[in-house]
Amino acid sequence: LTALLSSNGAFTVQALATPAARRKGRKSKLPSGGGFAKAKVKVVDQKQEAEAASEALAKRTVSNLFSVCAHIQDPQLYQPKWADACTQKQNDQGDKNAVVATRDVTRGQVLTLFPIHSLGLRTLSQNTKKGKKKSRDSDTEFVAYDRDVDGELFRQDDDQQAGLRMRFNIPLDDAQPAYTVLGNRKHNVLFSTFFPVKKVIPGWLGGRMKAASLSAEPNCITMPLPGAAPLCAVVATKDVKEGEEIIQSMQPMKPNIMDELKLNLANEYSRDLSSLQMHIEMACEIQIAQLESAAGTNIGDSSTQLGPFHELNRKYPGLMRIHKDPDIYSIENFLTGDECARVIAKSKPHLTPCLVQNEKSGKAEQDRVRTSTNANIPQAEVPTIVQKMTDMACCNADQLEILQVLNYKKDQEFIPHTDGFSGKFDACGFEQSSRQATIFCYLNDVAVGGATYFPEIDLEIQPRKGTAIIHFPADLKLREDTRTLHQGSPA
Repeated sequence: LTALLSSNGAFTVQALATPAARRKGRKSKLPSGGGFAKAKVKVVDQKQEAEAASEALAKRTVSNLFSVCAHIQDPQLYQPKWADACTQKQNDQGDKNAVVATRDVTRGQVLTLFPIHSLGLRTLSQNTKKGKKKSRDSDTEFVAYDRDVDGELFRQDDDQQAGLRMRFNIPLDDAQPAYTVLGNRKHNVLFSTFFPVKKVIPGWLGGRMKAASLSAEPNCITMPLPGAAPLCAVVATKDVKEGEEIIQSMQPMKPNIMDELKLNLANEYSRDLSSLQMHIEMACEIQIAQLESAAGTNIGDSSTQLGPFHELNRKYPGLMRIHKDPDIYSIENFLTGDECARVIAKSKPHLTPCLVQNEKSGKAEQDRVRTSTNANIPQAEVPTIVQKMTDMACCNADQLEILQVLNYKKDQEFIPHTDGFSGKFDACGFEQSSRQATIFCYLNDVAVGGATYFPEIDLEIQPRKGTAIIHFPADLKLREDTRTLHQGSPA
């Protein structure tokens, strides 16, 4: 996938009005590319200019996103084997186009991906006359598609040319890169179009399964991939056996269930999602930068005006953002089981209580903030770990502090604290500096307790052997981000 964005796809952006508006356009013989314009307005106020600029940014974002999605769906460039758990075949009822599972799939796992044959943005009309009901005919649509390949499916003078088509509205939460530009649900609706007449591509069978009915109970739902919308997956809502027919739910699920499924996707498919997320972010980053420039602020840090922060290697395998503003990342299996065991073995003989210096007496005493024991490990003793950290954090080894190991016995904890300070300070062998990033890794699994909790953003992370968590205690201007306050819950 690394070369996807550098390849020039043969796609074309076409502006379309709503079907009702296109019908009106044919009657009045409007130009083939139009459908939006009414009487010319000579006076354009600042609000209209801002709205026009915002609309142009939104269109460019949709165009870029479709270009990326079109490349990802090219089987010569990308094959989503992790999402290829079903196929089309004849079922027991004689239906030759039934979609059935090719292996056992548990609840929350991906069955297949949902194809995107076009990507559109419906702009909802905001201007309604008093006393008159809002009409959908005044809404407009902007659609990006491959004109060379699918031009006949989008002919404006024949809405029946394509035959059956399916449209899928794509909700965007604030963790999606496209949310910044397209996330105003009162104004924009992002949607994709699927044409069953197009060739079936393995791993992209979404939309081809039956819809739930009185005689067919649903076992899956379509939802956006975490951090990679508009790409969507068909996810099992219950355990599915090999050979079982896939039935799509047409009813919305409760928010708490959707959140559970989304979290499961993010955790189980972090490695598979990371490269997709990177390309989706790249498709949006220019438009986001333009919005930031126009607003004179950093959108990603709008709540505190902090930033910029230290940049990570976005291509690092498995890197996944689990919280936005403040940004917190995780990497499953960052450390191997052998590396975890070696760190534990090296640190055990040197574990001592965490001590601090009493400001009045000058004596060392037990740290009341953390009741665990700790040990330091020189970088030279764990070269593979140091290499991973420098590769992921885009830094040199001499920018890393000495590695510290914390060991928590039953009921031991680390009460709420931040890892950074505002301004420069001398500590840990560094002079007039500050911590700009924290990387901590769990060395073992635990049955109960020991979670890391960020109270300011209500984020709890359960220990998982080998998993790394990355957050940013201060920005590049050495301003502390107090939202990264966190604690080690009692073990």
